[in-house]
Amino acid sequence: MTDTVESGSRSRTRRAILDAAVRVFAQRRAASLADVAAEANVARSTLHRYFPDRAELVQALADDLLAAFDRVITEAETAEGPARDALQRLIGGYLELGQRIYFLFSEPSFNQPDPDSEVAKFFEKLDRVCKPVEVLIVRGQHEGVIATNMTVDWIMRMLLWMVFIGWDAVEDKALTRLQAQATVLQTIESGILAPTDGP
Repeated sequence: MTDTVESGSRSRTRRAILDAAVRVFAQRRAASLADVAAEANVARSTLHRYFPDRAELVQALADDLLAAFDRVITEAETAEGPARDALQRLIGGYLELGQRIYFLFSEPSFNQPDPDSEVAKFFEKLDRVCKPVEVLIVRGQHEGVIATNMTVDWIMRMLLWMVFIGWDAVEDKALTRLQAQATVLQTIESGILAPTDGP
């Protein structure tokens, strides 16, 4: 029983640190681990027991994002129902990860021309986790709801960057979270051009 309680406590502390790190780093790129500890309401010594340095904390955030992507894609049931509905469910789930995507995709160590092995592994794993999304896009193209003159790779990139831009607008207080979700969906579905009256 004691081991179970301790394990649960450690898990909650780790989760609190990860959540705090995303909030702090998304707002202040140069924030220190002390800032993260304060946001998580733990002592700096406690944080260092879990994550000795910033690099290990960032790597843990990357691993956590991969797990979150896997969960969101599974919950979106991308193989079920019309492709348009599945895509809407997926985008809604992606936007829940907006702050984490915003942080990691603007993290300098993840945006180097020659990434280190851990960063390269992250993107390889992300490609594998997102395979069901590729299948959904192809299905949408076959159903006639996703443009066939765009490559699957382009659409995959666009989906993630639309979420990044949506969260950037939320961070700048240009949009609320609900407005960002609606705007991202509208932009993906119909673009920015006003509909024409003609055929």
